[in-house]
Order: sequence, then C-alpha cells, then structure tokens
Amino acid sequence: MSKKLTRKTTKQSPVPGYSFVSKADEVSEYLLKSNGLRVLYVNRPDTGVVTTNITYLVGARDEERGETGLAHMLEHMLFKPTTFDMKAGIKSGRGMQFERETGCILNANTWKDRTTYYFSYPAKYLKDALQIEAERMVGVVLTDKVLTPEQGNVLSEFDMYNGDPHSALSVQMQSTAFLSHPYGHETIGYREDIEDYNAEKLERFYRNYYRPDNAIMMVIGDVDLKTALIAVKKQFGHIKAPAIPIPRFSIREPKQEGLRRVSVERPSATNIVSIGFKASAFPLEGWYTTSVLLDILTGGPESVLHKLLIDTGKASSVEGSIEPSSEVNLPSINVTLAPNQSHSEIEKLVISAVTSLTSNSVSDLVKKSKIRMLTDELFGKANSLHIAQELTEYVSAGEWETYTQTPIILKSISTKKILDHAAKSFTSTNMTIGYFIGKE
Repeated sequence: MSKKLTRKTTKQSPVPGYSFVSKADEVSEYLLKSNGLRVLYVNRPDTGVVTTNITYLVGARDEERGETGLAHMLEHMLFKPTTFDMKAGIKSGRGMQFERETGCILNANTWKDRTTYYFSYPAKYLKDALQIEAERMVGVVLTDKVLTPEQGNVLSEFDMYNGDPHSALSVQMQSTAFLSHPYGHETIGYREDIEDYNAEKLERFYRNYYRPDNAIMMVIGDVDLKTALIAVKKQFGHIKAPAIPIPRFSIREPKQEGLRRVSVERPSATNIVSIGFKASAFPLEGWYTTSVLLDILTGGPESVLHKLLIDTGKASSVEGSIEPSSEVNLPSINVTLAPNQSHSEIEKLVISAVTSLTSNSVSDLVKKSKIRMLTDELFGKANSLHIAQELTEYVSAGEWETYTQTPIILKSISTKKILDHAAKSFTSTNMTIGYFIGKE
C-alpha cells in the first residue's frame, strides 16, 4: 500500500494564521503558521467531552549512547511545577491540580518514536487544558534539586521492570536483535545511564525536542473546528520555534547473517522461551499481517500454540507481542514453560508449528482474527480518548492518514499472505531467540 494517502485540496482554514494541510475521512490537519505546530481535529458532537493530546516526535530512538532513557525521564519532569506554576503559587503543578478540580483523565507515556501527553475532560475546560500544555512546552523547571527525587522514582521503576523475567529477557532480546539502531535499548533506558542523569542533560534534550515545530496537538471531541483552532492559536501562537534544526539520527542496522541467541540466568522458578523476528514498520500492511499471524498463533484458547503447548501441559502461558514503531521492529512469541520442560524442545515445537501452518489449519482463525480486529477498530472510533491514543501511533510513524485506511488494510490480508509471511519471517537470518533460565 502506498504510504501517501494525504488528500491535498485548496481548502482554506476557517481561522487566520493557519494553513489547511489535508483531510482524510473525519480527521483534518492544520498548520499554525507562526511556529509550525500541527493540529489534528476530529469532531465528536453531543458527548460533552473533549480530549486534547500533544505528541512530541521524540523518543528512545533520539537518545545517544550513555543517555538512554532521557525521553522517559523528561516525561516525568513535565508533571512537576513549571515556572508559571511557581509564579501562581501552585506547588503540586497545574496539571495535577487540574485533575483534582475537574475529575479529568490525564496521563503521558514515552515510546521509541514519540512522547505523548493527554487530558480528557468536560468540554468547557478546553482553554485550561491547552494552557497547561503550552506552559509545559516552555516552562519546565530542570534543576538537580527538582530532578534528584524523581530520578529515584525512575530507578525504582527500572528495578520493578528489571525484576520481571519477561521484561528482563525482552531487554536482552532487543539489544541482541539491533546492534546499531537505537531500537536496541528499552524506553526506560539502562540503570547506569539513569544514575548519571543531571539537569544539564535534560535541559539540552528538552530544548532540542520540546518545540512547536516538533509537536502535533490533537483536539478531539465535542467542540467545533473554529473554536478549537482559535483556542490552540491563543495558547501556542506566541511560542517561537528555535532557529536550530531538530537533531535526528539516521542509522542503518547492519544486515543479520545468522540466528542470534541470548540468555538470562537468574534465581527464579520461571523459565521462558522467546522467539523474536524482525518485521515491517507500522503502519505498513506487513505490520498488520504480523499482528494477525501472532493472533492466530497465541490469541486465546483456539490459537495454534495454545492448543499445542498449554492444552498439553507443556507451557503455562503463550503470548504474542508487537510494537507500533516507525521502522523495522521485533515482534515475539513468548512461552512460559511448565515445570520440567526443556527450552530447546519448546523452541523446536514452536518453530515447527509456525513453519507447518497450512491454509486448512488456519483459514478460520484468520477470519476470526480479522473480525475481532475490525470490531476493535470500530469501538475505538467511538471515544475521543481512544481516538487520540490510536492516532498517536500513526502520527509518530509519520502516517496519520493511514489511520482512516486500517479497515481496508485488514480486509485485504488473506490466509495466503499470512502463510507467506510466516515462511519469510521465521528464518535463521531474521530471528533472535532468547531463553530466561530460572535457577532454583
């Protein structure tokens, strides 16, 4: 499928100061001329709710060696009081105060290609939510005094994830599969790097990437287009985009020339086999094909590997994992072994099952998987917060227009495409296999 689905027109913006960019189905994009901020708008009338979501095109992939996890650390700092909050005497930070006063839903998360922040609230609070985001774009306080306590919280978060066998193995799988590309490290970063953070590092990262020409503001819900654009312009229009270019890495991953293996050994009762395979970037058709493949293999009691491993008592769990990243990623099949099972035997069973798939054995599963995914797509478009969360992944991949094409892509995935994809993916020059070996 073509990666250019934008429908360019000569339509004018209803609010001066914007350029109309494109429209695909119910989603429209406008560009704030004064600083390059992009605005995506979706109308959901008669709900009384608005979701505003700002996505910065910066994530783990933008971090240099020795500074892994900076994007995630900075996300934490945006919930601290800004310079504007301090002047107003708001000690807890206005974002948290806004939550207490309005009952809104708020959160943020960092991923490999982006960092995103959202508020979902009664429509009358549009101005307040946008003001908070505008102030956080320029007014975050980054001093060692403010950083140190939150640094401790992130180290505790790291230890929590690192203590989980599945998470610990995933970290090693990624670093083994990607030798050069920054996808080789997890979003939270390495503990040693987190310990070495200082305010200067975060300040530099903040100034480089938290800027209007590197952000997309979504306004979704019960607000008309003109009101939405005026409100965004009032809060963000005065912010200047820095004259320096946005720093970007262009790294090509070396060709894989054989099967890669890694193991983690720890005192534990848990044993895991993880089989990773490189697959297409999101949101290409190959990414959705991989999603359907993983679902028929691991998605519930009727799936191929559930019947093969869980129903026979060889495994206690079977799960599939795939990430919506803008470049080649590492989906995986993760099997938690039952007691007294052999890692190597489970590995052989999984690979044999995948490479032995036939049209007769999986055609019904493919149909059910596609129907389930299409139903999820429909439900996801009914709620402003769900729309924002889904659109964020398309935005960070540089392909928001494909969001409107997802049902078409899913319907085009045939059983033959699934079988061809499995045969191509599970080869020695494409796989990374990991063992978590628990030693009691």
